[in-house]
Amino acid sequence: MIKKNQPNQSNQNDDYRKRYGVELQRRFVDLQFKRSELEKQLKRVNEVLFSLGREMEEHVTYDQLYK
Repeated sequence: MIKKNQPNQSNQNDDYRKRYGVELQRRFVDLQFKRSELEKQLKRVNEVLFSLGREMEEHVTYDQLYK
């Protein structure tokens, strides 16, 4: 009777490992997509900060010249 349960248990373990592997792969791909989106957002933020920094420098220069 124990030998009958072992193949069934083995199949359940194989199914569990396959489902777990598929879930890990899904989570990995999801996190890669999120990282890509965050990198795009960070690039845009850096561009805006750089632009704002230049604008602030121009403003300070203008104030120094015309005060």
